[in-house]
Amino acid sequence: MSPPPCGNPDTQHPHPYRHPVSSASQRGFTLLTALGFLTVVTVGLAMLTPMMIRERDRHQQEVEHHHLQEIGNGIVTFVRHHQAFPPNLAALSPDFVPFSASQLARNHNGFLRYLAFHPGLAGFQNSTGLQASNLVNARFLVISDLSQEAAVTIATSSDFETWWTTNEAGTPNLQIYRGNLASHFAALTILPQGNGGSFSIDGQPTPSNGSLLPTLAQYHLIGTEIGLDEADIYSTPEIHFGLTSNVSYWFDPTCSVSKRWNPVHVSCGP
Repeated sequence: MSPPPCGNPDTQHPHPYRHPVSSASQRGFTLLTALGFLTVVTVGLAMLTPMMIRERDRHQQEVEHHHLQEIGNGIVTFVRHHQAFPPNLAALSPDFVPFSASQLARNHNGFLRYLAFHPGLAGFQNSTGLQASNLVNARFLVISDLSQEAAVTIATSSDFETWWTTNEAGTPNLQIYRGNLASHFAALTILPQGNGGSFSIDGQPTPSNGSLLPTLAQYHLIGTEIGLDEADIYSTPEIHFGLTSNVSYWFDPTCSVSKRWNPVHVSCGP
């Protein structure tokens, strides 16, 4: 009897139920796998994209809120330094806010920021000051919209109050900084008791020319230079100071020389 043939029995006697996998079937399987993977990725991205957009928007809102805080603080510092209001946001650069003029004028998304002082402050000059009744209007707004140009028109006190009371919570891309300058003012009261004398407020002299000085009770920005001169035409003041709190002075020509200007409730002496 001859020995059985050598080699793989499967090659000698193929299994009747085993069929070779064709390359076409392999390609079909690979394509289905790729399509399934792409479907999973697409669904995942569709779920993640809104979350990513919300997170991006939230981050931009937080950054803009921080920037408006810096700008608001810069406006207050500008006012304290110059005893005047900045004419625009660009005036804050770079000494009062560390941004370029263009970065101040526009937010991160390229839309204009809007600066508005209360219309009741129109024409304000520190040398003239504010009446006590107008001190409530010593306010300003900085308005920024991250999604579009902010359509801001503030021509009247009513317009200002509308924006001041706007609830931007319902419009997340809208950011409003509200600044109040009332605490940065102090009152200067001048009460003449007779003819003569002169004074200067913020570099603006008021001579009496030998007549009665005007009675004043106005609010000026803290730091305002005040000079009180006994001469009828302002020259060299006997009293000179920077306004830091509410003060009242009276002028009496019957007092002795160098004692004619005195704080209220203080006698001029002999």
